[in-house]
Amino acid sequence: MRKRTITLALLLCLILTACGGREDSRSQGLFQRASGMDEDAVLLTVDGREVPAWRYLYWLDRGCGRLQEQYRSAGLPLDWNAPLEGGTLADYVKDQALADTALYATVENWAETYGCALDEEDQAALESVWMEEAAEHGGEEAYLQVLADMGMDRGRMEELSGTGRLYAKLYRLYATEGSGLAPEAEALEAFAQDQGWITVDRVLAAAGEDRESARQRAAEAFARLNIAEDLTAEFTALAAAGDDPAGPRTLTLGDGTLNQELEAAALALETGQCSGILETEEGFSILLRRETDRSGVEEAYFDHLLQKAAESSAVQLTEAYEALDPATFTAELAQARSERTKG
Repeated sequence: MRKRTITLALLLCLILTACGGREDSRSQGLFQRASGMDEDAVLLTVDGREVPAWRYLYWLDRGCGRLQEQYRSAGLPLDWNAPLEGGTLADYVKDQALADTALYATVENWAETYGCALDEEDQAALESVWMEEAAEHGGEEAYLQVLADMGMDRGRMEELSGTGRLYAKLYRLYATEGSGLAPEAEALEAFAQDQGWITVDRVLAAAGEDRESARQRAAEAFARLNIAEDLTAEFTALAAAGDDPAGPRTLTLGDGTLNQELEAAALALETGQCSGILETEEGFSILLRRETDRSGVEEAYFDHLLQKAAESSAVQLTEAYEALDPATFTAELAQARSERTKG
């Protein structure tokens, strides 16, 4: 499968359109009509977990829809047989849907491994969101119709949104020191470095209209730092009084937070080390390399681990999967939806 980036929002987004336990019979058969498959039949397995056809077809439908909209917006014809690296456009969209399917299955596999399960509080939260969504769509019947047009029903959407709740439980376990999922500090730091994340603070004397005065202010600040008993405390005070009081910021190399010269200087520093006076068009800067701020790093690392597990999972595909053609599926699905609307 192709590498993909995930976020907490991706896995939890379906909580905003989910849940409960009753089914709507009007949604049954929409995917079957488009694919010729039994929607509840096993289409593939992920590390031994059986995945019914409707789950994969749900992601395939979303992926095909996004692709069609992109081509439509660009005013370009969509050729499913257009060659891409490793296959065609049709292969690509199937791979993306498979990645989403494997990701959700991996969350569920992890939840079983680490003893995470939905409880009464989760069910109550999902029920509350269901009521809110139904109200926003004009009532439960109207909302069920929306789901039906997606090939879904309340029970099916509950499964997917419930996976989002499991993801949240897994992350809380991961964030609990000493748990079986808790990351090691060294692993977090190595991940941050691999991603090109560094945390720096800056004392800035902006050049303004009097560059020499700014140069002098920077020299005075540098002198104070050289005799400071507590370098970090002194630097923090000088930075707050300078022309860039933003404080420590975590940046990704190349993101434009600092210009290339300052970025290179920051990267060359060891943690806790202070730079010399760095002159740029903006003025005169002194940088302090701090320990990488783990807020944000921890969540990204968890998603990285989960994504890696999904990508390396043992996926067994059936003949029905191999025979599935996105172009035909999309056309048949559009026809089935049109007939539903007319009916």
